[in-house]
Amino acid sequence: MTAHLSLHCYLQDEAAERPLPCSDVTIQADPATLRAIAHFLLASADTFDQAQERAGMHAHLQDAWAGWQDDFPDLVVVAA
Repeated sequence: MTAHLSLHCYLQDEAAERPLPCSDVTIQADPATLRAIAHFLLASADTFDQAQERAGMHAHLQDAWAGWQDDFPDLVVVAA
């Protein structure tokens, strides 16, 4: 499989029909939150690896992390 990475984002407080391409992303978080994000990414990768059909597969951090708060931005990963 060929490596693939693209980043897209919605700007805070701005309406958009679709996410915009981003050249980079900065994550400002405490160590526990970074570990929670890392766990989410690893678990998502495992789930995508095990799927027979990946088309349309995605996962939201807000659905997977008990520590997520309403004022946090969501992190969505999409299977490539």
